[in-house]
Amino acid sequence: MTARNSQVQPLPPWLAWPIRVLAVIFVVPFRLAWDALVWLTRALWKYVGSPLTEYVLAPFFYYVIWVPLRWIAIYILWRPLAWITVHILWRPLVWFAKHVLAPLWDGFVWLLKATAPFWHLLARILLEVGKAVGWAMTMLYRYLLTPIGRAIAFVWRWVVIPIGQAIAWAWNHSVVLLWRYLVVIPVAFVWRYCVVPPARWVHTWVLRPIADTTRRVLATLGLR
Repeated sequence: MTARNSQVQPLPPWLAWPIRVLAVIFVVPFRLAWDALVWLTRALWKYVGSPLTEYVLAPFFYYVIWVPLRWIAIYILWRPLAWITVHILWRPLVWFAKHVLAPLWDGFVWLLKATAPFWHLLARILLEVGKAVGWAMTMLYRYLLTPIGRAIAFVWRWVVIPIGQAIAWAWNHSVVLLWRYLVVIPVAFVWRYCVVPPARWVHTWVLRPIADTTRRVLATLGLR
């Protein structure tokens, strides 16, 4: 599509003039009415609304609402709360801190200073006791616990383990062999060659024929 074809084609004159006349008849009065309404609104605000707001509503809200609320907040809420905070809470706390806590703190500091030699002596005694306990623990670990542990490890490695290995070897080559060759193998031999063939023969030539005969008799009697 070319640029010429894409442009909107104007209406023919015989149709454009009636539309313009109708627009003048119906649109122009509404536009004039709207402009008149805008002018009237601006005039009312300029000569009525603005003076009313500036000289009536603003003073009314300021002197009738804001000033009483501010006075109530200051003289009924804030000042009583401030007086209560200062005279009932803060001053008793200051008096308590000055006449109770401060003397107690001064006495505690004086007691610490007066007993400072005792605390220094106690700290040195505790330090020496700690050193003595540490030395005793070191000596105990070095000359008692370490030799005992090494002796236990030596006995475990060169006595307990060899004895256990010897007992295991003797058990495997005595009791286990005797149990295998005197109990397990004979029982398996007897079971395989003395028990299984007779049991198989009885099952094949006795129990199975009896079972077959029983089924036939029951089938003949109509019970099966």
